[in-house]
Amino acid sequence: METRYAYVARALTEAIAGGLHPVGSILPNEFELAEQFAVSRSTVRAAMRELQASGLVSRKKSAGTRVEAMAPPRSAGGFTQALGSIEAVQQFGVETERHIQEVTDIVADDELARVLGCRPGRRWLRISSLRMLPGDVSKTPICWTDVHVDEAFAREVRLRMAQHHGIFGTLLEEISGRRISEIGQDIKAVGISDRLAGPLKAKSGAHALEIRRQYTLSPGDMVEVSLSTHPADRYSYSTRLMRQNAQTT
Repeated sequence: METRYAYVARALTEAIAGGLHPVGSILPNEFELAEQFAVSRSTVRAAMRELQASGLVSRKKSAGTRVEAMAPPRSAGGFTQALGSIEAVQQFGVETERHIQEVTDIVADDELARVLGCRPGRRWLRISSLRMLPGDVSKTPICWTDVHVDEAFAREVRLRMAQHHGIFGTLLEEISGRRISEIGQDIKAVGISDRLAGPLKAKSGAHALEIRRQYTLSPGDMVEVSLSTHPADRYSYSTRLMRQNAQTT
């Protein structure tokens, strides 16, 4: 299972690795790539951000997108997410379907406060949902996500969420008129709980990845924490670490 922007990024990466776009060459512009892959320009931009984050290309307004390196990623089964920017997280929300399972107001006890990184007693709106790929006839979920939204935004989120198809972070930007300045992300291995085994169509105790994302609105307010459980055989996370240039004295 693969989103459109991930497909475009992978196809371009393979084209670069195969010599179709040699190092030093300029890639086709957004309009041309959107037509070539039959996708929107926003999808192309998200794919370009991933190639840039991986160090494969550089982008300048006056010079276009230049190929800088040949470094094809390893392929993996299931859904592949290669994130190098806040916009790429937002694109994930656009290109997958959210199926809401439960919406409830909660108060963080000691254990939940520890997980969310807040004080006990803080109030949240919790939205539990399954994420799926459009057109997947098997209806196999990518993940289960519990999104915790600060109580101050609960009323507006409840009113708008049915018409909002992106991630809730972008909805909070719309409501507040402020920008998400940072997304903190932590990934760990877990076992699928009894509670989630049924909805995820997976075995209880099976291997999974839990991704915790903490959303900060500028200038520094934590307003959302999401906890996503991805069955291991349906998900892979791709990133690339670049060595900084040594400073000269």
